Formats: sequence, structure tokens, C-alpha cells
Amino acid sequence: MKGAKTDFGVNFADGRIKGYGLVDPHGREKTFYVLYVRGNPNYGVNQYSDNLDGTIKDRATGLTWMQADSGESMDWPTALKYAEDMEHAGYSDWRLPNAKELQSIIDYTRSPDTTDSAAIDPLFKCTEIINEQGVKDYGNYWTSSTHVNTSGAAQAVYFSFGRSLGYMRDRFTGEGAWLDVHGAGSQRSDPKVGDASLFPQGRGPQGDAIRIQNMVRLVRGGEAVRVTQ
Repeated sequence: MKGAKTDFGVNFADGRIKGYGLVDPHGREKTFYVLYVRGNPNYGVNQYSDNLDGTIKDRATGLTWMQADSGESMDWPTALKYAEDMEHAGYSDWRLPNAKELQSIIDYTRSPDTTDSAAIDPLFKCTEIINEQGVKDYGNYWTSSTHVNTSGAAQAVYFSFGRSLGYMRDRFTGEGAWLDVHGAGSQRSDPKVGDASLFPQGRGPQGDAIRIQNMVRLVRGGEAVRVTQ
């Protein structure tokens, strides 16, 4: 946000993945908890192959992805129907990916502001959009993962493959503006249906942009192939 240095982290209170600033508003360095792991250095390393039929296979996960996205945005129920009706490359078992599956193809080394691209390998095709700032960007993509508690069941998870915008007010001037508050590759959520115009300044502490109409990239399969070095 405004060029501040950030690190991605997982919020275990709400399940979000997003960029966190490293310095607080008073200029003090922040501290964070860390979970350590060992073994399998190839975990999470994609092994893509182009099937030359409009699909991409990731041998690391066994998942086969649509190379192109939906080309237009839609609400969550429409996204489910889009998947149900899809027949492509000789298959009809395409589905909306869950949150873990979709997160597996995010490339955190890429973003609109660092590589002028979506946060995904260039093998994939991403539809350009014009965002709330009025500039070229890439969309949010629905997952099949839905909130489970009663109060949040009308929400579903998405990932931002472009800027993850929020409407923030300057604490000194009070002026508001759309900023990339969480970074390309963040995980947030939107209402499954509704009218985005009811959220002209976003929602929540960081004014998360509410679109409701999000992009879709379908997936099928899921049997990993062991890759030896």
C-alpha cells in the first residue's frame, strides 16, 4: 500500500492470505508468528505442461486447468452452472476449484505493478479488466470454498490475480482513494450474489472492494505424479 514493504501471511483468525505491512503507523517494526516445516523441498513447485488443447497439466498436483479463464465475470451461483455446463478438450467433468487448488497456481513473483501481468505463469491466459482505480488490471477468481458458519454462509472465497484493492482514507486529510491494500495473490471473500453498487467504498477495516461479479478458471482431476530429481 503506497509502496510500503509487505510480507504475505495467513490470518488464522479469518483464514485470509494477504500482504501485511512491516512497519506500523508510528514507524515501529512489526513482529509476526512463524510456523516452521521441514522435508520435501519440491512441495508447491509447479510442474506445468501445455497439452496443446487449451488445457494446462500441473504434474505436481495432478490437476488439469483451463488455459483460458471465463472471459467475463459472474456471481457465484452462475460460476457453478458455468462449470456444470462446460465441455472442453473431450471432458465434461470440469469444476470450480477449491481455495487450496486455486492458490496452488498463483505465482507470487508476478503482479501488475512488478511484471505488468497477472500473478500466474504466462502459460495461462488472463482477461484484462479496468478496476476501481480506472486502470488496467486482472480480476478476482471464484473458488468453490464457501464460508461455513450461519452468518457468513452467503460468502465465498476468491483469489486476486491482480491488485487486491481497498478504499482507504488518509488519517490526516480524510481523503479517500482505492489502494492495493493486500497484494496480488491475496485470498478474500465476496457475497455470492447481490449488488456491488451497494458497497461504493468497499467493506471492512481495509475497505475491501466488493465486486460479486468475479472471473472463473475451471479445473479437473487431481492425482499427483511424483517428480524425481
